[in-house]
Amino acid sequence: MHEFMPIITLTSDYGTKDPYTAIVKGVLYQDRDNLVLCDISHDLPPGDIVETSFVVKNSFTSFPKGTVHLILTAENSPSQKWLVMQLDGHYFVASDNGVLTMIAAGYNPQNLVFHQIKIGEQRSTQFPGRDFLARAAAHLASGGAPSLLGSKTAHEDLVKGGSLRATVDHQRKQVKGHIIFIDNYGNLITNIDSKDLQEVFKSKAIEINLPRNRSLKRIAVGYHDNAQDGVLALINSLGLLEIAFRDAQSKEINGANSLLGLGMLDTIIISYT
Repeated sequence: MHEFMPIITLTSDYGTKDPYTAIVKGVLYQDRDNLVLCDISHDLPPGDIVETSFVVKNSFTSFPKGTVHLILTAENSPSQKWLVMQLDGHYFVASDNGVLTMIAAGYNPQNLVFHQIKIGEQRSTQFPGRDFLARAAAHLASGGAPSLLGSKTAHEDLVKGGSLRATVDHQRKQVKGHIIFIDNYGNLITNIDSKDLQEVFKSKAIEINLPRNRSLKRIAVGYHDNAQDGVLALINSLGLLEIAFRDAQSKEINGANSLLGLGMLDTIIISYT
């Protein structure tokens, strides 16, 4: 019988040049040497909890239940509180900076359990990931109870991140959303879910308004579908509306972001008749 190998994922804004990720991994291995450590991303913009929540929210369900997700973006938050969140059989360890409430958005609050982490010397630290968050993650990965890390805290007492939900206006026949992630190809991923587009799919005509006097009149089937001046909109593999440039090489060269002059949190409006 194979020994169970606990999994800890790591997500941060540390980048890949600095030593901080390696330091946190070293602390984790000191606590338990049979861990499986999996990097989700360390190339997130500094302090960007919107991109961080997007990356973790859309990847954690691919891991087995019992996985611990250590999130170190903006770990030194003004709240000076750090949390464990239990969600759908997974554990999330992060600062109380809004990232956990953004990941949990859309889930029943009654199915969420939060504990405030009280271990370690927290007042004097400049590096919570090293000094006590890694130890908390290793504790959970070893089967330790969250209650041993600190007492429960109410969802209402946590820092709330911004909403990642689109709005549907049936009266005006519009769907309004925002760009919440730009991938390595420059594709613009919005917070407009395919479920938000049920009326759009039934409509006779649609228009996706874009800058620079552009608009799209249809939602494509895939990346190699017919494009309008090289640009297309489609429902991506995550079930979200995406605006892409066909055959893009990177976001620096010919991505939809640079072609259209669109960036994070810019508004996308779909009108239909």
